[in-house]
Amino acid sequence: MGADAEIYVFDYQRYRTEVVPALVALLRTGEPGPYLTSFFRETAAGHRMDFAARWPQIAARLRMAPTDLARHCTWLGPDLRHLPGPRTGAPRVEQRGALVCRSRFCPERVQCPMHQDRQATELLNILYEALVLARCLDRPQFVGRTFHPLVYGPVLDELAVPATDPVRALLAALAGRGAVMGYVFGPTEGVHGWLTEAETADLAHRLSALPLPAFGADYATMQHLHRLSLSRSAQARLAGRALTPADGPAWPALSLAFVRTVATIAAAEGRAVLWGNDLGYDQWIDYFLD
Repeated sequence: MGADAEIYVFDYQRYRTEVVPALVALLRTGEPGPYLTSFFRETAAGHRMDFAARWPQIAARLRMAPTDLARHCTWLGPDLRHLPGPRTGAPRVEQRGALVCRSRFCPERVQCPMHQDRQATELLNILYEALVLARCLDRPQFVGRTFHPLVYGPVLDELAVPATDPVRALLAALAGRGAVMGYVFGPTEGVHGWLTEAETADLAHRLSALPLPAFGADYATMQHLHRLSLSRSAQARLAGRALTPADGPAWPALSLAFVRTVATIAAAEGRAVLWGNDLGYDQWIDYFLD
């Protein structure tokens, strides 16, 4: 069990101008509109998914409880990021499945699916992941098995990075902004978080200043280093010994260097990054069409 963690080059502008408005309008009206209708047709044709046949089931739920997120919601930001309360703080990874809005003052709290049981938004979460994956992401880079960005805390500690350093807040954003809309099934799967273009450039700059493993800023090199790390780990296990510095950089530090590299590539293109675990049609197609 577990999930492959990957960091993607993320088209944040397309996300904000296409995906977010389509989903906000969907919640407000219960109707897909031209953008989602086109997406349903494309996905059904390209991936044998009949979204159109499933649409009445989703629409029936949304029409019964229309929700105007843009007007009222203070739990989600304008780009659908989770906005944790000052008392609760960011949720832990294992808490995402039970995360619901508990506002006592929102005028739409009676009908909003975000105020109900987490299962009330399952189909919406699946649609969210499908849209983000198909329209906004490319060039994933594997960064670990069942990883999330907060696992880099010990690496930063070893490098004497202060607790108040902005790099920690940027990694926390990658870990938590998708806690509501990005959650799908298991505790680690789904969209964990993302950065804006400016934040991505900042992350690339700050990680580049740290003494992390250095290598060419390209995907071929990262894939080679990943295979080499797997090989060295396997050899150490067969020999019945623990890995040592002589075996090369420890995986968490190498993985964080991969994050640095993808952020650097994205920033050079004026784009952003997104962290996701087991994103892909294979993860939810059977459930969605069940």
